[in-house]
Amino acid sequence: MKRFYLFISISIISAQQIDKIPYDWGGQFGYINKNGSLFWNEDWNSNGLFFDGTWTNYPRMFGHQIEENFLQKEPYHSQNYRADTSLTTTWFKYDQGDYLLDRFSMGANYNNKNRQVQFHGFKRSYAGGIYNPYESGSVQPIQQTYTFSYLSQKGQDDGGISIGYFNTHSGIADSTALGLIDNRITTASTFWKRNMGQLVSNLSLNNFLQRYDANHSLSTYRGIRYLTRSKIFGGLILTRKDQTVLSASLEINQRNTRVDTSITVNWIRWNILAEWSKFRLDLGIVSGDDKMELENFFEYKNYFGQLSGSVHFNRSVRPRHVYYNIIQGYPENLFTQNTTIHTELEWETGKNNIALFATSTQREIPLSSPDESKIAENIFIGCNYAGNFFLNFQFDLKYSHQLMKNEISDGIADKIQTNMKNQFQLFNGFMLLDGEIKITGWLNRDWQMVMHPIEMIPFDYADTFESLDDIWFVNASLTANVSTFKVKYEWININEMILASLGSLEDNFFEIHPIIPKLGRQVILSVEWHFLN
Repeated sequence: MKRFYLFISISIISAQQIDKIPYDWGGQFGYINKNGSLFWNEDWNSNGLFFDGTWTNYPRMFGHQIEENFLQKEPYHSQNYRADTSLTTTWFKYDQGDYLLDRFSMGANYNNKNRQVQFHGFKRSYAGGIYNPYESGSVQPIQQTYTFSYLSQKGQDDGGISIGYFNTHSGIADSTALGLIDNRITTASTFWKRNMGQLVSNLSLNNFLQRYDANHSLSTYRGIRYLTRSKIFGGLILTRKDQTVLSASLEINQRNTRVDTSITVNWIRWNILAEWSKFRLDLGIVSGDDKMELENFFEYKNYFGQLSGSVHFNRSVRPRHVYYNIIQGYPENLFTQNTTIHTELEWETGKNNIALFATSTQREIPLSSPDESKIAENIFIGCNYAGNFFLNFQFDLKYSHQLMKNEISDGIADKIQTNMKNQFQLFNGFMLLDGEIKITGWLNRDWQMVMHPIEMIPFDYADTFESLDDIWFVNASLTANVSTFKVKYEWININEMILASLGSLEDNFFEIHPIIPKLGRQVILSVEWHFLN
């Protein structure tokens, strides 16, 4: 049964091509591009926590642990909590850099045969780069994160709870004066699972509370917004002796937003799933407010020696973003559809891995009238290469291309990234020195559609037709490892550092978003230490 859960997690995650595009080098703001399309109005999970995607869609904001476990429903290291003996580990990481960057994260984990307890804290202070756009007028950090999880196993039962609190108090660039984001999130998730031989039952409860206040000229609403979201999931999974898997599930959702008025959306999702041989089929019905929509997912995956291939078709349905209820004053729930077709071909040897992929996306975009919408279409293709060579040298190359001038494109037609790593042993292996150089290119850019920094939806920025330059920048890092102690020095946008040191009239400052100040250079010194108690 664990193999079935693992297969679903790996197949879904491996089919995702995720690009995290920053507005700053400190990790406070930015956006996600998933399979060539902007990531918005979509629920997501990290480290066992549930997040509603209405006004929350950039996991890097909440610290590296939330970022690294993006799209993972299981708590961090949950697969290792059945240790033979009791084990307590603690760790901390401290970063300091240009523009008053100051980040601190720490964690403590307790494991024994039947339970695991974890605590994690994170804080970030940062001026935001040139012009200090993230200055909030307060001494408190611009971002604070606290998470706690408890997992337990007894007999046939597994259960656990995860709780997270996230406090954002950050300035943000505005056209007239400095804006301010005051965002507080509390999320809690609990689950119970019983293994009855070939049959497994699941029950999970998720609650997400958000207080969102955006003082910005682009904000549709001036004042405090409140969002309450709940999701209840129950399901049964039957694994037959021939490894055929059958399952049925029910999911009950409610989203309440209070702006000027309260808008409540209720919807229910029924699903049946079958997995056999190389196929997986998932059929669903979504209903709410006397409306009903069909969902379906089909996947085929096969292996031919060192070559593997997969194709999947996914049609999903979700309530439209609350932004359209606000501007239209139309409280009735309307669903929007999202259809993707993804194909991937992968060739893997002992030292090389090559993957080719293509994704076609169609997404329904609401218009100004409540009953009107349009279909935005996008094509996304690319390839990834990873190779291991002599003396621990690793080389990665990623390239992707997407269509432009549509409501779901992020405005970067071509993305290129090369990554070179090597590890050296010093002092008879007592110290390990890791070196890394990363070259990134964002080419053939357009600002017709960009992510709204406040409402978290794509919005039309076609009033500017200025030509956008291609972006190239080089990052590098050196990391010294001695046992569980690590020191890292990181240089971001080395191009700009070289031009500045030469006294050149040119620079390598570049814009990612039309209202966000240009990105320059950043130097970061990090210290990390893990302890075994």
